[in-house]
Amino acid sequence: MKRSIALDSPPAFDSNLALADVCEFIVDCEHKTAPTEEAGYPSIRTPNIGRGRLILDDVNRVSEEVYRAWTRRAEPREGDLILAREAPVGNVAIVPPGLKVCLGQRTVLIRPDRSKVNERYLVYLLLGRDIQGRIQSMTQGATVAHLNVADIRKLALPPLPDRRVQERIADVLSTYDDLIENNTRRISVLEDTARALYREWFIDFRFLGYERVTTTSSLLGRVPNGWHVGALGEALMVRRGKSYKGTELADEGGMPFVTLKCFVRDGGFRRDGVKRFIGDAKPHQYVRVGDIVMAVTDMTQERRLIARAARIPRLTEPVAVISMDVVKLEPRALPAEYLYAMLRYSSFADEVKKHANGANVLHLNPDRIESFLACTPPATVAEEFARIYRPLLEQADVLALKNDALSMTRNLLLPRLISGEVLLGD
Repeated sequence: MKRSIALDSPPAFDSNLALADVCEFIVDCEHKTAPTEEAGYPSIRTPNIGRGRLILDDVNRVSEEVYRAWTRRAEPREGDLILAREAPVGNVAIVPPGLKVCLGQRTVLIRPDRSKVNERYLVYLLLGRDIQGRIQSMTQGATVAHLNVADIRKLALPPLPDRRVQERIADVLSTYDDLIENNTRRISVLEDTARALYREWFIDFRFLGYERVTTTSSLLGRVPNGWHVGALGEALMVRRGKSYKGTELADEGGMPFVTLKCFVRDGGFRRDGVKRFIGDAKPHQYVRVGDIVMAVTDMTQERRLIARAARIPRLTEPVAVISMDVVKLEPRALPAEYLYAMLRYSSFADEVKKHANGANVLHLNPDRIESFLACTPPATVAEEFARIYRPLLEQADVLALKNDALSMTRNLLLPRLISGEVLLGD
């Protein structure tokens, strides 16, 4: 006989149960910036804390010495939770198996008492609308909302169901997150494949038919005969984005708006950074699937986003608008897929970002993009590369759309499972 498992009643907050009551400890981070290295242990900052899972795409890394110093209070371990105290306040993720991390600024380490609460269930409970609402009401700060550690410890929780129900709820929601993570890994594999293909063809010059081509001297060293060395402006045209007012942004309606938040630090598109735009724009400020965009402004002196390229993926609408911090790069002759790969996988970004300047906000003059000296192949070679590369991009788009659908379903289920509105059958 099939029966249902549910909470006895929708959870009402019980002031007698606080987050600290179901945890071994709650520890604050070091209140200073950790010196970073090219390789080493991940330093989890607020951008690395997703909705349940860590985001390691652009994570900072620290040395062994820094790791030891930054984990003196507590060393994060599998099953611990890391919560963001700022930007975005309230995000929480679990430390996965086999990963050693330390806390970056504005984060808190939470170690659940597993005799009282399932750690995965606690993640989803904290991400539920009731707890998130309380977190938002507790935030302080005139310009940047933040949580105090004392308030985190006192965060009121609803009565907890028994461990069996907790585990069932966590299992259901984790299924969606596991599928999302698997698709994300597949997208990463496609990215690695594209990078390796570009390097083989256009860095090592082992393109199709390379055995029959001799090389010649150029301003960039030895290049294959028939390849062109010249300003990048010969291959593409730079179009500036839209200067906008805050009143032209909205929570819904309008069309997608591409800003700096849409760029990953080493290039690529971040779908969750898209905003909504309800103003007017000029024709050249519109973008569509497959268009190339680039960040020309950066808020950090590390120049992480400057000159990083992204490709517009399939969005909810076929047309989007780019902001003033972004430019569109229109191909003149060569395929867009080749130009995008060149901007992503060559030394372009590292060279061009050196020309960005500004006291507080860094700006890159678009002329620096067009004046970049590049070696471009004949159209036949670029088109053959594009023919191979195009399916990789399309497959990555499909996987990203699947992740959007999975995330939407999980987000709809989460509050209903936590509240007991949706029943789980044996």
